[in-house]
Amino acid sequence: MGDASFAGQHDTYYYVNSEQLPLMIKKCWASLWAEGAYSYRESQGIEHRQVNMAVVVQEMIPSEISGITFTSDPLSGNENFIVTDCSWGMGAAIVDGRVSPDHYTVDKSTGKLVTKRIADKKFMVPSSITDDESRLVAVPFSLRNKECLNTKQIELVSHWALKSEDYFGCPQDLEWAFSKGEYYLLQSRPITASGEKKDDIPKGTYVLFKPFIENFTDPLLPLTQDLLVKLFPMMNIIQGRVYLNLKHIRLLLPFKMTEAETAEIAYLSHNNNFKPRLSWPKILLLIVILYINNLNVGVLYQRTNHMPIDFMSSFRKKFQRVVDDDNIDAPGALEHLFFKSGFFDPVGNMPLMVNLAAPRYMLYMPILSHLLKLWIPEIREDAAAHLTAGSEGVFSTDMGRQIWHLSVIAKNENDVKEIINSNESSLALTLLKNNPNAKEFMLALEGFLGTHGHRTIKEFELNSYRWEEDPAPIISMIRNYFQSKVDPTSSEQSINEKRREFAEEIKGKLKVHNLENATGIRWKIIKTLTDQTKYFIRLRENSRFFHIMGFYAIRLKVLKLEKYLLSTGKLKCKDDIFYLNWEELSKLKDGRLEWADLEDTMRARRMDYIRLSKIKPSKTFGIDVPKQNPFVENQIHGQGAPPGQYEGFARVVTDPTTDAELHPGEILIAPYTDPAWTPLFLTASAAVVEVGSFLSHAGTIAREYGMPCVVDASDCMARIKTGDRIHVDGSTGQISFIVERETEAAVDD
Repeated sequence: MGDASFAGQHDTYYYVNSEQLPLMIKKCWASLWAEGAYSYRESQGIEHRQVNMAVVVQEMIPSEISGITFTSDPLSGNENFIVTDCSWGMGAAIVDGRVSPDHYTVDKSTGKLVTKRIADKKFMVPSSITDDESRLVAVPFSLRNKECLNTKQIELVSHWALKSEDYFGCPQDLEWAFSKGEYYLLQSRPITASGEKKDDIPKGTYVLFKPFIENFTDPLLPLTQDLLVKLFPMMNIIQGRVYLNLKHIRLLLPFKMTEAETAEIAYLSHNNNFKPRLSWPKILLLIVILYINNLNVGVLYQRTNHMPIDFMSSFRKKFQRVVDDDNIDAPGALEHLFFKSGFFDPVGNMPLMVNLAAPRYMLYMPILSHLLKLWIPEIREDAAAHLTAGSEGVFSTDMGRQIWHLSVIAKNENDVKEIINSNESSLALTLLKNNPNAKEFMLALEGFLGTHGHRTIKEFELNSYRWEEDPAPIISMIRNYFQSKVDPTSSEQSINEKRREFAEEIKGKLKVHNLENATGIRWKIIKTLTDQTKYFIRLRENSRFFHIMGFYAIRLKVLKLEKYLLSTGKLKCKDDIFYLNWEELSKLKDGRLEWADLEDTMRARRMDYIRLSKIKPSKTFGIDVPKQNPFVENQIHGQGAPPGQYEGFARVVTDPTTDAELHPGEILIAPYTDPAWTPLFLTASAAVVEVGSFLSHAGTIAREYGMPCVVDASDCMARIKTGDRIHVDGSTGQISFIVERETEAAVDD
């Protein structure tokens, strides 16, 4: 049996006192014949009658932090790395897959931290419980996205892992804990299974769907996949992420190009070497496709032209009607809000369709850029982007201004400011509700949530808590604004004034052309293209505001079903619902399935989700795309979004709601961004984003605030550390290290 570890197959019991001990020993012995253990022996070819088991009784360590460490990578089998997963509380939450743990990879030869992924740790098993308390409890908000281990602790964990491997003479799987600051090695056993699991990859060629991945890089949970993504025929779910089928994309592009070039365009990459060559047969096919498309959605295109900023506000009433209707379930909410609209319904009630109509700016922008370069050859490279920037009427930037306004109200009331500064965000909220001097602030916060409460970080995921459900993230953002003396209104006025001056400069330079003084025709063309581009960029951002509201309605329906299933005992733990698909939930609700029928399925999917979370999503499947930005010492290359240069200290932020301590003048380093990150752009002086594109949220918001930004900066989260002094060039997409901090521990500790 040396090749079988039996990891997690038999029962473990915590919180056992002397009176309970005999019974728990019997239960441990009985677990030898549990269904999971029996199946495991079958799969390993182990004769059941030959198996005996001893029960270990040992002192329970009241763990504050628990973890698992492997002295070779369990996914790839690479023995050059030490891999550690850890979370708050007892280790059972990790072993059972109840929590997505923090993940660290350390190079054995150098002892240096190679990769680090800080997870959203929603649940924990506490070190002590009362008789009526659940073993699985929510992690305090302030700890959810906080890093479990500091640098010294990572070094200590790695040190004991190497000592264990050296002692036993083979790669080890260790369990350990920290209690009152002391390290405890709980268990060490040989790694018996190693190597990357082979996922089912569909045949064909696929490219990662950039608009999804640039908003968050984690895999989607099974229920979100089932309800939201599988509705779109051009998309496939691979390893939990959304991919586009290149076969469909190639039909829409009227160029002669390789599959690799098609993938680069679909991924919204910036490739200076790509020289498009027109394909006349594909042009004819595209004309036919566009004609048929115009017959289907041409009316929609016309109806979305020249609409006022608030034309989609009627969708809020539709949202509320669906939420209040108890006869509508989650799939029904999806259908009513996004697909069940009459021909004569207001176009504002169709935010998803409006969003699909908005990308016309992707056509106008290159035309504008080409004409500016044609008529004014010496003009700056980013002229089109500079002209079309501006945050007027964009709901996501208005959200940032409103949070800043909340911070002003809080600063003007000493009690409110003191409570926010001195307490964890969730506790601060409780104290503010009970403080009479906080009445003005709480009314303003209530008004903010009435408008933006459906938003959150990772808002495409149905499992993400919305601000209306838990406003604590807003308190964290307000606390961050206390440090800033920047008035976003005055800075935006300054940026807008420079933009107006630039427009006048262009208008003046165009007058050298024939008939321009008399007709102004070139300026009229430039002005029209500029206005249309700005309009449709705003339309894209604002329509997302409302279709995310629709996703919230679906989440509320799911939570209502979850409450029923938990109250009737058909589900045992909160959040398990997101690891099932809708068909399974329907059968569970009406009694065709029971919890026991799905327990192993849910656990397997939880463990698979954790595994997929550690995998960096492949850019493509079925096709190899050359890497554009090879590794360069002391440099990182990405894609320039807004141009400009800035040198300063880096601040690595993994979650804007709990890790929002960004000081004025610092450079924001982020894994991705979505509208929940917008407030940090008011404080930052530059931004570097690991996943994104020129047209992504990060690029759009950075242009509106007039700050340099580099997106698609591969591995920036691993290579840049808080405190590093770096130079960001938004024109070339290059990040250069100037002075690295003297000690990482000074920041981590």
